[in-house]
Amino acid sequence: MIKKCLLLLFGIIYILGAVFMLYFFNNYNSIEIPKNLHLKNGDLILRCGKSTESYAVILADSKTEFSHIGIISIENQVPFVIHAVPHKNHLIKKDKLNVFLSSKNASKYAVYRANFNEEAMQKVTIEAQLFYDKKCTFDTHFNLTTNTKLYCTELIFKAFKNAGIPLKIQPKEFNYIIGKQPIILPSEFTKAPIFNKII
Repeated sequence: MIKKCLLLLFGIIYILGAVFMLYFFNNYNSIEIPKNLHLKNGDLILRCGKSTESYAVILADSKTEFSHIGIISIENQVPFVIHAVPHKNHLIKKDKLNVFLSSKNASKYAVYRANFNEEAMQKVTIEAQLFYDKKCTFDTHFNLTTNTKLYCTELIFKAFKNAGIPLKIQPKEFNYIIGKQPIILPSEFTKAPIFNKII
């Protein structure tokens, strides 16, 4: 009897999760990128993704509407996004803005800018680029002590740190089946007073 009740409960949770996921991620059909969008090196871009990983982030962090974060790098006046995301070859990615924000990858987005000068933000961007150039990989274990494996918020946090700008952002501790793990969530950047939302 108890087993049947548990199976029914898990079934209900699964169905509710699937319905929520379909509504949440398909409530936005496409993303319009303003033509006069003036991005700068070091701008942080957040998106609400459509993957199961994105759904897990949203569930873990009830205070956010975004599941992923990247950093802008302007090259020949073209904005790219350097970011760490789970994918086929696991390497840190550098995508054009329109790819990062394609309807396949995102349902909505926001851009935050740090209140540091352009020289400081250029250094941060260079540090993020170094992670890409060194072919660092996505950190499936979300371990903040490794420097060759990074997850999305860790990449941003360490790019600032390596540029000589330590951020006062604290990881949140989560309990998993395998134990406790400190993780930096995307919302920590949106709450930090040094970052201002520009879009």
